[in-house]
Formats: sequence, C-alpha cells, structure tokens
Amino acid sequence: MIRLTRPAAAPAALSVPAVQRYLTAYANYQADSTATIAPDRPSGYRSSDLLTAFDDHFHAKCYLTEQKFASSWEMDVDHFVPFADDPSRVFDWNNLLPIAHKANLLRDKRLPAGGLLDPCNATDDVEGEIIYTLADLGREPGFKAKDPANQKAVNTAALLDKVHNGTGSATGEASTREVRFLIEKRYKELLLAWGTYKNALLENDPQDIAQAEAELRVLLSRKASFTMLMRSLPFVRKTIPAHLLD
Repeated sequence: MIRLTRPAAAPAALSVPAVQRYLTAYANYQADSTATIAPDRPSGYRSSDLLTAFDDHFHAKCYLTEQKFASSWEMDVDHFVPFADDPSRVFDWNNLLPIAHKANLLRDKRLPAGGLLDPCNATDDVEGEIIYTLADLGREPGFKAKDPANQKAVNTAALLDKVHNGTGSATGEASTREVRFLIEKRYKELLLAWGTYKNALLENDPQDIAQAEAELRVLLSRKASFTMLMRSLPFVRKTIPAHLLD
C-alpha cells in the first residue's frame, strides 16, 4: 500500500438528489427506534466520475495489492468501512477506494477488531508501519506489522497477505496466482533495469545513465505496480538514489 491523497471535492454522482434523499431517509430510520424496514438504497456510487477520480488521484491501482490497471473501470469500488458496519457511508467519498475484483472477493465484509490502516488518512503510515518483503526472484510477497502492538497494522498486514497469497484456503491461493506472477515479472524487470544502471555508472556514460535512471523512475514510481514491494528490496533501499523516487 502507498499513501494516497484524496481531494476534498467529491465526484458529483455521490451527491445527486436520489443519494441525498436516501441519506436523509437512512438517518431518520436510524433515529426511529420503531422502524423495522431500512430505506431502499439507490445505485450509482460506481459512476464514471468516481472512476475517473480513481484514475486521476489513485493511479488506477488496487489500493491493497497495488496492481495497476489500464483504467479504474476494470476494478471494483471498495467501501473501506464496509456496508455491513456502517450503511450510512455507502456514498461517502472518504470511504471509497479502487480494488481489484479478486482482492475484493477475498476481503472480509466487516472491519476486524482494531480496524485497518487507511492509505488516505495522514495519521496512518501505511508505508512505514508495514514491513514488505520478497523472497528470491520476486517470490512469496510478505507483510508484517513493524509494531506488533499496533492492531491496525497487524490487521492490515494479515489482509495484505490474504489478497496477495490467498492465505487460508486452496481457492484463495489459486485466485491470487496472477498477482504473484505479475509481481515476479515486475521484479525481473526492475532487476534488469538495475543491472543496466550499474553498468552505465561503471562506464560513466551520461546518456546511458540518464536512460537507466528514467527506467528506474518509472518502475519505482508511486504510479507503478507494486511500488512498496519493489522499494522494499535490499538493492533498491541501499543503492538507488533518493532523487529517483517520487
């Protein structure tokens, strides 16, 4: 997970009259202790302006796996606080995030006790509170809370493990093979680019150095697939200059 910056202005589709009527009706329903039937929920949170906002501000990436898509139209819309926990937030711009369909199927429909790290919350350091690891050749993505006492981080690491590795079921393991394959592929691309960069430095060729740096910037960008896993690699942390990281 990377930090995400959500603009204050919500997509217009989240505040159309039908949505406003529903939110008012739902608030009245909650306030009425005798009410037994919740108001019907309108459709519409998966709108073109919402998906465009995901493209513009969340880089068309699944916020959990960081798999990048051609556009956010290829993903689901996730409610960070699930509908089962708080139906009133179903149209809340601050509660909506892009998620890969397979990751969405694996995510529990209730928040775990203690909650999860929110990539849009400035107080939740999703990049610093999780330790990201990869085994040889980009295999076995791993996730661990830096502080075991931080329950949000512990829960988030467990969720990341689940959506990357399908931990807990044979079906889950099978459904996540594609994302692990793509991680291995990106690792090999990065390793090749790093080797090219090292050779360019040894030869002290300005043109080759500039080209190699451009390739590394793209592969390690926050807009790229699997940013945090790639940035966790020892050769990246110890040898890639800070000016190549956005």
